[in-house]
Amino acid sequence: MTEIIYSGKLEDRLGSKVSYKSAKETFWEAIKIHYKLLKNKSRIGYFFIDPLINNFEAANKFYFRVFDCQSICKINTYKSGAGPIQALSDAKELINYDLYDAVFIFGYEPLLTNKQIYGKEAITQAMRIFPDKSILECYNHLAKNLCRKHCLSEDEFIFLCDQLYLNYKKTYENILGLEVEGKRGKTLSDLGANLFQLTDCANPNIDFSGGIIVTSKKTSKLLQIPENKKVKVTGASYCMVQGSPQRIDEIVGKKGNIFPHLKTAVKAAANQSNLNVVQEFKKGNLYLEAYTCYPPIPMAFLLATEIVGDMAQLPAILKDYEITITGGMNFAKAPWNNPALNGVIEMYQKLKNAKKSSYGLVHGNGGIGEVQGVAIFKTSNN
Repeated sequence: MTEIIYSGKLEDRLGSKVSYKSAKETFWEAIKIHYKLLKNKSRIGYFFIDPLINNFEAANKFYFRVFDCQSICKINTYKSGAGPIQALSDAKELINYDLYDAVFIFGYEPLLTNKQIYGKEAITQAMRIFPDKSILECYNHLAKNLCRKHCLSEDEFIFLCDQLYLNYKKTYENILGLEVEGKRGKTLSDLGANLFQLTDCANPNIDFSGGIIVTSKKTSKLLQIPENKKVKVTGASYCMVQGSPQRIDEIVGKKGNIFPHLKTAVKAAANQSNLNVVQEFKKGNLYLEAYTCYPPIPMAFLLATEIVGDMAQLPAILKDYEITITGGMNFAKAPWNNPALNGVIEMYQKLKNAKKSSYGLVHGNGGIGEVQGVAIFKTSNN
């Protein structure tokens, strides 16, 4: 059994306050756990979510400066929005096969500070995946493909986007305990994305660092971690197809089998967990953190999980159920490759403090949708 025994994060929405020094202060509990693991000669894996720029040696710098590592045999790095789920899946497998006792999965992304240093144009250029099309244009193409396969008009699609936004907003307002002002924003036709409005384009402009520690049950006992600080990782899986603007049709799939690789990841994680996703979700026993980078992705997620059978059911589900625990990427604000990591951090905290037996599911998306990952968690009190 694989367990999360720690999660923590540091964020700054103004810039320049997320540093190695401040990370060291924020992650002091994790650093103490690291000392104990070293003292016990535990086998430790170091995983790292790559930042947008200056990523060469970024993982080394983080673990040497924050955790005071004297030597590291190997660091695994992950380079997409699905990367945190891939890292968790790999960690779970390595621990279950008794190759590691503990795995640290951390990210360090000073995106806002780097934007202030290098300028907006440099950041925009670094975000380009393809030479001939922007990510935004690819997602617009993907959205039109999705609409065609579900016989949705553009107005119907935009209406569903509105419902998604209201769902995220409701969750975030519940977290804050107050009403959030703001509108959906302008339509992004000038950027080649006429189906999207400003709030559909999640690219949080903040500095962020955060992470989790995953261990075997034996190791968590050795560290004397209390039961109320453990959360079980019951399932984690990812699946990918080739990603390019020319392969969007294959990424989307067919009606009745939308995003087949996402469906594969969902089923694998659910089977590992022996979990009926729809049943537990509708009973209120399963928290979701859908990946909300652009509307087609959470739509595909709800179809792939079979929480909705078709697009016509989507408004009712979004009215009655929350599909994120954070309010989604525009409200929760974890930048670049870190949103799913932020989702896992928050899911750990939610389940750790849960008063009843519950599950949590975190979704990760990479590239223009070609990489999909799903992780499932369970309270440790059952």
